Amino acid sequence: MQRQTSEPGLSLSEACELVDDWLVHLRGMGKSDGTLVAYRRGATQFLTFCAERGHDEPIRRRALSAWLAYLRDEKQMQGYTARSRLTAVRQFAKWLLDEGEIEFNPFTDMSQPAVDEKLVEPLTPEQIKAMLKACETPKGAPPERVYVDTRDMALVHVLAETGMRAGEVLALEVDDVHSRETSPFLVVQRSKNRRGRTVPISAQCAERLNRYARARRRRGHADSREFWLAARGGPLQYAGLYDALTKRADVAGIAGWHPHRMRHTAAHRWLAAGGSKGGLMSVAGWQSPQMLMRYTKAQAAARAAEEAKRLNLGEL
Repeated sequence: MQRQTSEPGLSLSEACELVDDWLVHLRGMGKSDGTLVAYRRGATQFLTFCAERGHDEPIRRRALSAWLAYLRDEKQMQGYTARSRLTAVRQFAKWLLDEGEIEFNPFTDMSQPAVDEKLVEPLTPEQIKAMLKACETPKGAPPERVYVDTRDMALVHVLAETGMRAGEVLALEVDDVHSRETSPFLVVQRSKNRRGRTVPISAQCAERLNRYARARRRRGHADSREFWLAARGGPLQYAGLYDALTKRADVAGIAGWHPHRMRHTAAHRWLAAGGSKGGLMSVAGWQSPQMLMRYTKAQAAARAAEEAKRLNLGEL
């Protein structure tokens, strides 16, 4: 196929007006709320950059190349995040082509940003205990403080034990929490990869979930469908979870905490305890072994050393 030498001439204002139509299309295709948020963010950031830098026709290779260089050099954006942003813009351009808004897509063969593998260290057992301790309620605390402490302790336990994504945890409804079963479990109705799954939990985790459920009921929220609720009612949002647990991490003296670090922590704990890679992939909702390696790479050498001790291959 002969390569096009010209480029589509969609104006910046026209592109901005079409973003909402594109998102309606994605919603109709059944894309998850998380995907819609990520795609909107990527497309909006690209078009904002074009407006600020004078790229009046954004669907041009030079505009996209300049933006990617800006993300790398000025924003110091990690490779995986930059790739996510590029994917959004590529999908937007693909839709523009399908809808006849542009004559061809100049972004189809744009190279992906290079990815520097960043090792994310899991929390140590001591750090996890410190976060849980930071959720303890002092005597005489008001009811709202009791509720928030109980909720946050359950959240920390679920994240550290199961490795569920924060969005998956927040999406749990009351009927998804089977904490009173003989073998308790949680149900993820829809994950990032659009597949549901069940996640087994320990009796200790179930106990903390039950304690939170009772605190939730005492707050008058028994009729709420959503399981995780803000202190004054209404579903707990990601920003609320992030702020609440970041404060717990600060009290625990943990630097560089973020919710996704708990996913790395749970994956490491599973393998360090002798769990299988297949079992971990099933619980975490990964389809690719590469994702497992990415999340467990930081402590791979330490786990190998412990395994070597258990194998005791020096006795010949």
